[in-house]
Amino acid sequence: MIFMLRRLFRALPPSIRLPIDRLREARRLRRDRFDLGVLRPHRTFDGRHVAVAGVFGSGTGLGRAAELVALSLMDRGSQVTRVDLTAALSLPVPHPDPRCIVPAACRADDITDVVIVLNPDQPAWRVFDRDWLLGRTIVGHWIWEIEQFPAFWQGASDGFDEVWAGTELVLDAIRHSLPRFGRPLRLMPYAIEADPFSPVEPARRAAVRAREGLNEETFAVGYSFAASSNYYRKNPEDAVRAFQRAFPDQRMVRLLLRCHDLGTRPFERDALEQVIGGDDRIVICDAARRIGMSDFYALLDVYLSASRAEGYGLNLVEAAQCGLPVITGGWRLAPEILALPGVHTVGYALEPLHDPQGHYAGIAGATWSRPDVAEMAVLLRSLRLKAFGAVR
Repeated sequence: MIFMLRRLFRALPPSIRLPIDRLREARRLRRDRFDLGVLRPHRTFDGRHVAVAGVFGSGTGLGRAAELVALSLMDRGSQVTRVDLTAALSLPVPHPDPRCIVPAACRADDITDVVIVLNPDQPAWRVFDRDWLLGRTIVGHWIWEIEQFPAFWQGASDGFDEVWAGTELVLDAIRHSLPRFGRPLRLMPYAIEADPFSPVEPARRAAVRAREGLNEETFAVGYSFAASSNYYRKNPEDAVRAFQRAFPDQRMVRLLLRCHDLGTRPFERDALEQVIGGDDRIVICDAARRIGMSDFYALLDVYLSASRAEGYGLNLVEAAQCGLPVITGGWRLAPEILALPGVHTVGYALEPLHDPQGHYAGIAGATWSRPDVAEMAVLLRSLRLKAFGAVR
């Protein structure tokens, strides 16, 4: 009976299932309350030897964020031990990191602080030895995309001595959403220059293009996104509209949309294909046509992001470091991204948040941006002309 109920629950649309999951998370966090104010006096960050705990082995942007936090702390003089939470949280580990230890092995007495690079809806404190953890300063490094948090994060914040953010957007959201926190809130920018992507060499570009059937005379625009990170926030439909507006009838152009999990969202895939409208110049690189991130950058002449909101925007950083021009909306981008060579921003309009996926369920009055499609099209034409001359 329980098995059948679980199957029925998983069959519900995400717009119904995710808000229910949010309520269950809030109830679980209230039941399993980890309140440092009750358990011990609050501590402040020391920084001598920091355990950075995150999903290093997940191969996701969140795992990359944990690595960049580790590099930021090392740049500031901290000794860093990386702790991979991926398996401990029952998540797949497609990219194990040999530098990491598991939480059960994290018992060194000289570790002064634990920085957990996960949002508070994941009770990561459970995977550590509780007595050991309580002897360290516990820091939450949170990643979010809009200016309001779910209300239940207020209670979850009781489990942290400090809360950090990688951008002013997230730090402002923390200040707004945790008015009673009363402990340090810090900006910890990511060390994007400490481990940069390398510029694409011409020989590698030619080899990857040949393998993928893309000739050197074709102007290739690309956008990579995960549907599970919220299709409506990532907004690939406007990337299609900008491309088609820029090049209504040119043949030697391509738009490559990299989304390996789009098959898990059949309704959204249908919506995207309707916007594409049979345009054979637009290619979806899904699970059946997988391509690694570095190879994807090697294919492109321009990276185009139509995202409505980004907690950071690692793909923008990586693409710029690879030497690609980048086009994106200008809403609340981190200054270090704006300063990267080749990053072009367009205007935007703020709109009420509309999220059928339910990731932001229960957050009243939330807004996000919509990049200006017409400006994106103008930039695409300009960059095409600069790279190849007159459009064919």
